[in-house]
Amino acid sequence: MSKRIKKEEEHENHERWLVSYADFITLLFTFFAALYALSSLDKAKADKISGSLRQAFKVIEEPIMIHEEKTKALIDDIRDKIKDANGISAKTEPRGVVVTFADGVLFDSGSAEIKKEATALLDKLPAALNSAPGKILIEGHTDNVPLSGGKYASNWELSTARASSILNFFITKGLDPNRFSIAGYAEYRPVAINNTDENRAKNRRVELIISK
Repeated sequence: MSKRIKKEEEHENHERWLVSYADFITLLFTFFAALYALSSLDKAKADKISGSLRQAFKVIEEPIMIHEEKTKALIDDIRDKIKDANGISAKTEPRGVVVTFADGVLFDSGSAEIKKEATALLDKLPAALNSAPGKILIEGHTDNVPLSGGKYASNWELSTARASSILNFFITKGLDPNRFSIAGYAEYRPVAINNTDENRAKNRRVELIISK
């Protein structure tokens, strides 16, 4: 009788172990299934983020390329218009496209009145400036030689008056005044040391800066 009871207990214990093992396997399967699901979800998120970043950089890159193309087209246009003129140059700098009028091209010494022969040269620029997207700064610069007599009391006044004369010229040609600003720097932004006649001539200039 006791042997029969013992066998029945062993059989019940064996069945309980099988049930526990089956539960463990099921739980383990569920765990790995959850890990796989999380892995797939993370990959999907990563792919989505990666795609968004690629699209964002593409959106940024395209305007930069378009902007560079417009800048190149602008300076090519200006250079083409002034190719036969002396004393005027155009180049690209970090601050924008810079058009420089050398000493004596636009004004007589000590004067802010545009020379008659210079108006034909300035007439070449409004079409190009009108198509340019940026703001336009007109800068007047002088050398360090003090003015003696004449209409203007200082190089500050002369450099500012020259910039103002160029501005007024462009406004009469129909350009939008809201795009312009002017500055007169006298001798305080030289491109060469004011120690020779040649260097002082380099510093006497007017610059148009078309911002990027």
